[in-house]
Amino acid sequence: MKIKGIVSALSLFAVAAGCSSEPSQHYVYNQNILGPWDCNYSFKDDDFAASISSTDTYIRNGASNSFGIMKIRYTSDTPEVEYSLAGTATWKIQGKYLIQTMTDIKIVNISHPKVDEIFNLQEMFPTNVSESSEILKLTATELVIDSESGTGLYTCSKINKPKA
Repeated sequence: MKIKGIVSALSLFAVAAGCSSEPSQHYVYNQNILGPWDCNYSFKDDDFAASISSTDTYIRNGASNSFGIMKIRYTSDTPEVEYSLAGTATWKIQGKYLIQTMTDIKIVNISHPKVDEIFNLQEMFPTNVSESSEILKLTATELVIDSESGTGLYTCSKINKPKA
């Protein structure tokens, strides 16, 4: 009887140890997201179209930065306007959601500056507002998130760091 109890206890220990050696999904997400990503986003609604191509870098301390180009066509009969983007944010993962809060953003019209006299896009992006996105896929090489605000999928591929 005592041997049966010891075997049962050892079996339970082995199962528990095996389970605890598996990293949690939260840990895996937090490790996989770190580093630089090539990201793309596009949105179209009637005559309005927007696309973003950026490099987004997630840092272990919960900070992130993004640099890229945004292109917008406000109506079908207006020229496409190209903007340079630079932003910083904080990030955290809660369950299957990536929560980001923009702390600073700089948007510069690089193609048609006269448009800013009518519509200044910089004023449309407030800081310190949180955005929640569902993580649809996050591996060591691929990130796909879907904004809860309904603006569509944001897809990224990990940038390979050059070997030193």
